[in-house]
Amino acid sequence: RIPNGLVFSRFSLRIAASAGRKYASDAMSGISPQAMNALAQELKRIQKKHGSWELVEVISADGEIVRVIL
Repeated sequence: RIPNGLVFSRFSLRIAASAGRKYASDAMSGISPQAMNALAQELKRIQKKHGSWELVEVISADGEIVRVIL
């Protein structure tokens, strides 16, 4: 488990944006740093309002389960 405060901090967003520009430049070309910051703020607001929120649940063919929970 990784605390949301660490995942959605400005430092982590800068690292993610830098990695996105380096490794996925086509996908990240239309996303500004301000938009990423707005996304992080909105996710924090949703978490405060609704509590735990499951973003993704993936079940592999061999039964392995991966969940991303906000």
